[in-house]
Amino acid sequence: MPEFDYHGVSVTYDRAGSGDPILFLHNLGGDRHIWAHQTRSLAATHSVYALDLFGYGDSDSPTSGYTVENYVRMVEEFIDAHALTNLTMVGNCFGSAASLLYARRNPQQVRALVLCNPLTAATLRPTLTGLGARLATHLPIDSVAGAIRLPGLVAKYVVREQLGPRGRDMDASAFANLNRRWRDRGRLLAPAATARDLSTLAALDEFRPDADFPPITTIWGLENRVLSAAAGARLNATLNPTLAIEARGCGHLVMLEEPETVTAAIRSATRTALAG
Repeated sequence: MPEFDYHGVSVTYDRAGSGDPILFLHNLGGDRHIWAHQTRSLAATHSVYALDLFGYGDSDSPTSGYTVENYVRMVEEFIDAHALTNLTMVGNCFGSAASLLYARRNPQQVRALVLCNPLTAATLRPTLTGLGARLATHLPIDSVAGAIRLPGLVAKYVVREQLGPRGRDMDASAFANLNRRWRDRGRLLAPAATARDLSTLAALDEFRPDADFPPITTIWGLENRVLSAAAGARLNATLNPTLAIEARGCGHLVMLEEPETVTAAIRSATRTALAG
């Protein structure tokens, strides 16, 4: 597995294919493997990169540094180190927020954005996840979160809560990697520590892209319980996406629950941006 050194922190990623690049960023609690269907399909026509954000997957888990700004800087340095231009960025939840924040700073580098279930202060606030994030800002839980290993049944419950009816009816093997990762010791540290900084994403709720901003596609799982799809619809009113997709029966992991829809949306976004 190739690795990228981010100031002494090893960041693991997958790379395949050739052509204009696509960069995939996962959600808090996920890893690069959630994009396996999309990277396999799109490697035939593009260079695909899928990162494990630090604290997740096979990347290092430092004891500190879990801020929105630090993650965005990591993405910036990865893109610079690999000289990625004409870039399509694809994210889920926090990965969507990081993609949008990067594009705000570097619009000339980005061809298109595909934002699955974009995390903002407003899309997080109405949910139980939002309540947990607010509680995390007041509790010194890093040392505990860094030591806990979730039991298997609890890990399965955590993953199931991210799924809509479609995902809950799928074969469990589709989510085996996520179940395994949630059982890793210390896997709660990164999301718990990052939760304290998520209020900074309120800036995205006020962001109105201008005519020169890269075209945006949004994809929302309408049965999402991690973030609010209703708040996502209101976010679309300010983001003004070129295409807004609603995945019925899907939850927070729409790329696993309805993989072909997400892959087709990425293909469409790259073609539309190129034609424009």
